[in-house]
Amino acid sequence: MLTKTTIEDLKRISLFRELTEDELRYLARDLEERDYKKGELIYQEGEIPGFLYLIQRGEVEITKKAPTGHWQVVAMLRAGRFFGEMSFFEKRRHAARAQAVQDSRLVTLSRFAYDEMEREQPLLVHKLLREIILVVTANLDSMNDIFLQMIHYAFYGGKAGKVEMAE
Repeated sequence: MLTKTTIEDLKRISLFRELTEDELRYLARDLEERDYKKGELIYQEGEIPGFLYLIQRGEVEITKKAPTGHWQVVAMLRAGRFFGEMSFFEKRRHAARAQAVQDSRLVTLSRFAYDEMEREQPLLVHKLLREIILVVTANLDSMNDIFLQMIHYAFYGGKAGKVEMAE
C-alpha cells in the first residue's frame, strides 16, 4: 500500500497516463513503495522476478555483464518510466541488473496483484498492457536504429553509403 506516493504522483508515471482517478485508486491498493539510496542494487542479473518497477522519483541504471566481464549500460531511466517488464511477464530470471543512480523511490506492482487484477479489472489491465506495448515498441524501434547505425559504421567506416535490400 502506498503511504508517500499520491494519486497525482502516479499520474506522472507514463504507464498510468490513460487511467482514470478511480482506476488509479484501485491500483494504488496493490502498489508498494520502495526507497533506494544512490548506488543501491534493486535487483541482480539472474535473480527471480516478481515485480514490475515504476520510477516515482530518481534515476535507475540498467546494466548487463558483457562477455569481457565488465558491466555495460543498457538504459538510464528517469522518473515516470518503468522497467522489469520482460521478466515480469515471461516469469524468467532478470537478464540484467538494476541500480539506483541517485536516491530513488520506486513503486512496485507484484505479479500476484497483477494476476488478481487481471480477473477483477480486465479493462484496467488492458489499458496497462496497451501502454507497456507502446513503450516496448518504441524501445525496439530505437534499438533497431542503433543496430543499423552500428552495421553502417562497421561496413562503411562511418561514411555515407547506400544500403541495398536483398531480394
